[in-house]
Parts: sequence; structure tokens; C-alpha cells
Amino acid sequence: MNEKKNPVQKFKEIQGRLKIYHDIFFYEPKGLCPLYTPVSHDFFSLLLFKETKGKHSIDGKEYPVEGMQLHMVFPGQVRWWDYERHGEIYKLFVSGEVFERLEGLMQLPVFMYKEKPVINLNEEIFEKLLHEFKDIRDELNNPSPVMNEIIYSKMKIIARYISNEVQKNAEYLNIYEDHPVLFDFMTLLNQNFRQERSKKYYADQLRINANYLNILCKKYLGHTATEVIQSQTLEKIKYKLMMTKDPLKDIAFDFNFQNYGHFSGFIKKHTGLTPKKFRELYSVSEGKNTDQ
Repeated sequence: MNEKKNPVQKFKEIQGRLKIYHDIFFYEPKGLCPLYTPVSHDFFSLLLFKETKGKHSIDGKEYPVEGMQLHMVFPGQVRWWDYERHGEIYKLFVSGEVFERLEGLMQLPVFMYKEKPVINLNEEIFEKLLHEFKDIRDELNNPSPVMNEIIYSKMKIIARYISNEVQKNAEYLNIYEDHPVLFDFMTLLNQNFRQERSKKYYADQLRINANYLNILCKKYLGHTATEVIQSQTLEKIKYKLMMTKDPLKDIAFDFNFQNYGHFSGFIKKHTGLTPKKFRELYSVSEGKNTDQ
């Protein structure tokens, strides 16, 4: 966690600047757009790079920017970038509110994508993703009564491509081939973490012993089942605290805590701070944005 506040790119500000007022939109920048100052933002970004060279820092880790790559930046993450050579760049922005609804399309928990935010693509997959990006652009440019349904369908296809590419990593591929129950666990977690945080609930849904689920998670994911569940929950609560002004009691209710005391205790246990203090220290500050 950063010790100082970073300026934030607001989805609504970018909408106004580009005069685009949909909650999902396509953007193709022209020319070099370096971003030298670390910023956070309150939306989800998918960035396709073609014949581009440079570097992109996401949450303090630097990644080389190369052609035929997909970069993912999640709400609340801090990033900066610089280009050595500009090539084709295609961006898909999803508002934080819509991302929360679409997140169920992602087959793995967010923390796993954050561990692999840059994906090297072969030409076939790159072109397939670009096709879906441009289809969304075309739908937004020519609205129809079924536009939202079509865009949702396109996002579902994109999410499936991304999940498949992440799982091609040998580590993940071997895990899910040998233990498909872990894949089912992740899918259930994505769908239910707001309401259910008990490993017994997920074990019961999977019809396995809770201790067995714990052993699998510890061995292959490096965390206990409870830690995986809590990590997913904590990421979302941090976003709410940092990026929104929602009342603390409303956030506690949204995440199905028994009462505010339980919610406060959960946050303090994992961050060392009360929700109020966490928000005071780490809520993003407004600032001018030069990059999209």
C-alpha cells in the first residue's frame, strides 16, 4: 500500500473529456501518451498492444510493453507507463460499477489475474480479442435496442479468452487438470464471496470435506481456503473504501457482515487500521489526468 495519496483517473471525467457516456467504451489513442506520474483509477482497463515498446508499472511491479500483449489494470491499482516506440494500442474501459456486475464472468478470482496482469498472445488470439473490442466499439457507435445484451455477450467472450490464456500458464494448467475441484471453488467464490465467507459453505457446495479443500488450496494456491476467501473479500472492500464515499455501515451491509463491529474487526485484522482510518489514509485524491 502506498504511503502517499496518488491522483486518480475518474471514469466520469474521461467520459466527459471524450464525450462518451456509456459505462463500457472503446478508445484508440493517437500518438504517444506517456504517464510518468503514478495514478490510480476507479475503473477496469483492458489494453491491447500491437508493435509497441515501452514499460508499464502496475502496483509497483514493472512489466515490459511489447507487441501482441494484453495488459489488465483493475480498479484501485496504481500504474504509470512510458513508451520507447508507439504502435497500435486499443483500450476497453469498464466503469467500476459495471465491472462489479461483470466480474462473475471471470472464471478465476481477481487476485489470480493480478498476479498475471500481462499476457503474451499469439496472433490468432490477439486478432480474436481485437475483433471483440471493435465489435463493442461498433455497437456503441450505432446503438440499438439490444445493444446492452450484445455488449454483455462480447464481454463474456473476452473474459473467456482471457481466462483461457491465464490458464495456459503451466502452473495453473497443471493445477486445474489434476484438481478441477479448485476451478469449481474459484468459480463459486467469484459468485458468492459477498454473501458467504465460510470454507464449509464452499466445501458443502462442492461436496467435499472442508479440510480437503483447505489442503488443496494450501498446496496448490499457497494459501488456506479461508485466506483465499478473505483475500477476495478484502480486495473488494479496499476498493470501496478507497474509491467511493459510500457510508461505512452501507459497505458492511453490502458485504453481509453481521454488524459494523464485525466489519471493523475484519478490516483492522487484515490492515492494522479501522475502516475509517484506512479511508482517511488511502482514499484517492482528485487530480488532473493527462492519459486515458
